[in-house]
Amino acid sequence: MGVIIRQSIATTIIAYAGVLIGYINLMYLYPRFLTPEQVGLMRTLQDAAILMAQFAQFGLAQSIIRFLPKFSEQAGKFINLILLAALAAFALFLALFFLFEQTILGYFQQNAADFVHYAGLVLWMTFITVVSTLLEIYSRSLLQNILPNLLKEIVARLLLGILVLIYFKGWLDFQQVMVFSVLIYAFCLLILIIGLALQGKLVLKIDSGMMSPETRKELITFSALSFAGTAGLIVIGKVDSMMVAGLLGLAPVAIYTTSFYMATVIEIPKRAITQVATPLISRGFEKNDTAEIAKIYHKAALNQFLLGSILFIGVVANLHSIFLLMPKGDYYEAGRWVVIIVGAGKLVDMLFGPNSELIVYSKYYRFNIVLIVFLSVMIVTLNNWLIPIYGIMGAAMGAAITLILFNLVKFIFIWRVTGLQPFSVSFIKVAIIAAGTWGLHLVIPYFSSPMTDMVIRSAALSLLFGIMVLVTGISPEATDILSKTFPFLRRK
Repeated sequence: MGVIIRQSIATTIIAYAGVLIGYINLMYLYPRFLTPEQVGLMRTLQDAAILMAQFAQFGLAQSIIRFLPKFSEQAGKFINLILLAALAAFALFLALFFLFEQTILGYFQQNAADFVHYAGLVLWMTFITVVSTLLEIYSRSLLQNILPNLLKEIVARLLLGILVLIYFKGWLDFQQVMVFSVLIYAFCLLILIIGLALQGKLVLKIDSGMMSPETRKELITFSALSFAGTAGLIVIGKVDSMMVAGLLGLAPVAIYTTSFYMATVIEIPKRAITQVATPLISRGFEKNDTAEIAKIYHKAALNQFLLGSILFIGVVANLHSIFLLMPKGDYYEAGRWVVIIVGAGKLVDMLFGPNSELIVYSKYYRFNIVLIVFLSVMIVTLNNWLIPIYGIMGAAMGAAITLILFNLVKFIFIWRVTGLQPFSVSFIKVAIIAAGTWGLHLVIPYFSSPMTDMVIRSAALSLLFGIMVLVTGISPEATDILSKTFPFLRRK
């Protein structure tokens, strides 16, 4: 777990720097210099590419994590075989896309016709996303998280912000902005390739005989089964914005995705911890080390819930000031309840820890696939029912309900078949600390200056939360980090 905490600190710092840039982009630059329809179009293009990439890579991303430990001495050759398989899978995806092109694009024709115009660009973005995803997971499986996170969280977002400023200056038209937004991701992919090559992790050799027929069959079977699971998981996370575009139009997408992004700050610790914990869980199953897996499960869930709680409180407590500071904030404030509802769903997701990873890399991985497919159907059904009635809040409700049910079923399954569960009395202490911190927010008066209010409110809430974490000692990792970062809080 020490490895998880150390690397998570670095990736969390990068993630929060990326969130800061993302907040500047989505909550200042985009609303100030782009129309809601333009913001919605850019976000829909990105979400569509992420969604389709999961189908196009055919489950190969999960296979990298599961099978790389078997080929640690030939990692460069192994990833080459995976990339070749990805090219074949993408070619099949293209054939299917063109076969059903009219049906797919017809869904957006009435309310999001501009998106249909950029269908070709979406396909290019999908290809870039497929290759980038595989190489990012390959890098993280080697426990080298810094470069892929730096490119994804900081470089891409920084360049997108600069691109919008160039558009504001009149040096590009919006169609060129859309093209250059895709080229930015292609540039980040190129840097990742160069970085891995310089480290000797990419080679120009292909050895098709490095896998035994049994291993090759196992990899193909696992990829095929993981395909349904991973694709379904992305459907759960991305289909809501796509359905908002198809049912309501591009302008509501701008409000929904901006509000959704505000809520995702809550799950940044989960991303950082899970990125490092996932390969360790995979290795634990490889070695049949149940005790180590149980330790990772408990500590990851506890620290995710701890960090997620203070972040959820911080975001919700400052919503009033955030919308006051935001350009066109009165327009985007329609997404207030989206932030709260999605944020609550994200917090529940963090509470249950890395349960998906435990199932995916165990012998029970087939259950995860069945469950995700079922929940994918559920969220599409919920959105079709709730969005026409409640608008963007209906999409948020569908996402949150699906997340909660998803985690409850996984928790029950893991507990029954393995006897593992992450909870302890420490979780109750975290809930009490969170309730006390929220109580402080309720008694702090609002200041006339939104910036002053955010600084004072955030500082007060964070200080109280940190002191209570230290006093209770509920998390040795959090206590150690707080004591080193703020020596004046250290217990005597």
